[in-house]
Amino acid sequence: MGQFGTLFFYEIKKIMQRKNTWITLGILLTIYMLLTGTRMFGSSYVEGEFLETHKDGFAIDRKNGEKLSGRKLDNDLFDEMKKAYAGMEDKELKYMLTEEYQTKVRPYSTVYEIARFADINPFTVTEKEFYDAREAAVKKSQEKYELTEKEKAYWREQEDRLEKPFTYQYADGYTDLISMNGIYMVCLYTSFLIAICMSSVFTEEHGRKTDQLILCSRLGRKDIYYAKILAGGMFSFLVTAFFLLIETAGVFATYGQEGFSAIMQLFYSVYSYPLTNGQIFLIMTLILLISAVLTGIFTMVLSEITKSNIGSLATVVVILFMARLVPIPVTWRALSQIWNFFPINMLKLDAGFTDMRLISFFGLKLTSWQFAPFLYVLLAVLLVFAGKKVYCRYQVQGR
Repeated sequence: MGQFGTLFFYEIKKIMQRKNTWITLGILLTIYMLLTGTRMFGSSYVEGEFLETHKDGFAIDRKNGEKLSGRKLDNDLFDEMKKAYAGMEDKELKYMLTEEYQTKVRPYSTVYEIARFADINPFTVTEKEFYDAREAAVKKSQEKYELTEKEKAYWREQEDRLEKPFTYQYADGYTDLISMNGIYMVCLYTSFLIAICMSSVFTEEHGRKTDQLILCSRLGRKDIYYAKILAGGMFSFLVTAFFLLIETAGVFATYGQEGFSAIMQLFYSVYSYPLTNGQIFLIMTLILLISAVLTGIFTMVLSEITKSNIGSLATVVVILFMARLVPIPVTWRALSQIWNFFPINMLKLDAGFTDMRLISFFGLKLTSWQFAPFLYVLLAVLLVFAGKKVYCRYQVQGR
């Protein structure tokens, strides 16, 4: 084990000493920081007149949200909001600049938006109207997926577990992390980074013909192969965790850490599973880290099969872009389910993560997000063994 450990750390050292590793990391990290780190900068204007800096705006919304946290979304809260917004239909936008708006109306803006996103007139919304509209939207969403009767029964059980009326909690930080601005973007950037850095783990030695020295190694081809795979997987895991740490720190610094226990239905109302934003964040984090290792292994094995770092890199990038940009109709059940299991889709809250079609797994009925970690681990193991076979055969017969 000591000799294998030395070999493993040597492979890690080789990855970290490559210029393309640091150049790619530096470029992507700089772009990522510029795109995500500017949320605190800038100002808001109303018809050309200064309203507030973004930083002050986030602080005000956080303070207002915290005051409403713990309140039920019922007639009492809706009536308070309607009273605060009374007459707003006839006021000009510049009314937002007044102290009256800031102290009387703005504290209820979150409740206003919740009603508006439910396609209900916020000025007339009632508790019954709100939950009836949500129930209709849930049924419509289920119909879109053409669920079986057993799947419909499963989701009715989950719906019954939801406590109504919903309790509002301020959760802008966690909401941002589980949206396309958070973990999803981490997956996108790190997938590029992993593809670029892992595509040369095996091909570098093939190109320089130094792989012939492996035939003289004391540990043998299998140990060297596993050391490379383990080093590449570890690099993929750590660099993804690094980007996620940066994203999480930035979001919490901007919006605060409150809202771990806020129900997801406040943000994505048509999903019936009783999850909180914090739980979704942890689940997505697990899926992200496992999928990062899978992406690294896939890139390395593909590069060994093709003996080309450019070919493996191009393949991963094309797959990434196709999975992100090409939609598959849900009516093509099997194909669209497979498509949604690509990590870039699985980490999209309104796509793979909330796909209502269930997966049968050893007699269990699992949601997409429950099944994804098992699937990624299984694929990673299969790829490792497939790559080992190709690697060992090439070393013996490839001359």
